[in-house]
This record gives sequence, C-alpha cells and structure tokens, in this order.
Amino acid sequence: MEENDDREVAERYNTLSPSYNELYGQEQSSKHKAVIEFIADERFKILVDVGCGPGTFLESAQELYEYAIGIDLSMSMLKAAKRRRTGKTDLVQATSRLLPIKNDSVNCLVSISTLRADPSLRASTSEMKRICRKKAVLAVSLFQHPENDVPRLLAGTEHSSRISARETVHFLRLSD
Repeated sequence: MEENDDREVAERYNTLSPSYNELYGQEQSSKHKAVIEFIADERFKILVDVGCGPGTFLESAQELYEYAIGIDLSMSMLKAAKRRRTGKTDLVQATSRLLPIKNDSVNCLVSISTLRADPSLRASTSEMKRICRKKAVLAVSLFQHPENDVPRLLAGTEHSSRISARETVHFLRLSD
C-alpha cells in the first residue's frame, strides 16, 4: 500500500514540477525563511532536506552547511534541484520512510510540507531520528488536523510556528 502511495505522490510531483515554483514558491519561501531564521546561528557539517522538491531551501541555506543531501520521491523535482545545486550537495530519490543514510550521521534535518499525520508518520519520524546525531537540529513541518496528537518525536519541540490552519513547523534538538 505505501509503495503505491509513494508512486502516486511521485507522479503528482513529476507532473507538477514545471509549475511548482509558480504555484507554491511564495508559500514555501516563507516556510524556508522561518527555518533559516531559527537555525541561522549554527553551521552544520551534514544537513538533510527530506522532500527537497526543486531545491530552493538547499540553495537559500547553503551558507549554513558544509555538505547537504536533498531527498525527494519525484525524479522531476530532483532534476529541477540539480539545476540549483552546488558542489557540496547531493540529490537522492527516496521515501522518507527509508532514508538511504547511515545511522547517527546528520547534524541538521529539514522536512517542510512533506509529513502528514497519517499511518506513514511513525515510520518517517523513526527514520529521521535514526539518521540524526545526538544534539541534531530538526525543523519539521507537519500537516495535521487539530484533533490529532503530535508524534512522540515532535513532542519535545523547542519551538513551533503555526504556518496555516493545518500545518505547523516544529523545531527541536535531539537529546538522545
């Protein structure tokens, strides 16, 4: 079932890719700005952007990291990100539920407008926690209905910012 969901999401974003910035660029830019403002005082050896889309966050945050990995399901989005990327960025096609990154290796993880409060959320947040080092900084937005619980990983949120009636960005630092 999840594999079919991934395929549908990838196909939707492959189709949307040519007009993505026109449709969502301004909205995403304000989210990226909030994340950059939160993490701007830090520099990261390895940053991962899960759901990197056309790579606009990676491009605008490039002064904050030594090396970055952009991950997305959509090959068309990754092709758009490739046009923006610097030499210190790699791009990988993958799902947030199976991140092809070794344990405890990431200093900062960003995931904007990717996660939903649905059955796949537990697997995605577990993967994010698995790849992050102790004291890693996470900036993760979550689409959810107000009656849904915030997942355990995000319960330790240091700061959160409501972006819309259905999306909140959670900022946290892993303690263990």
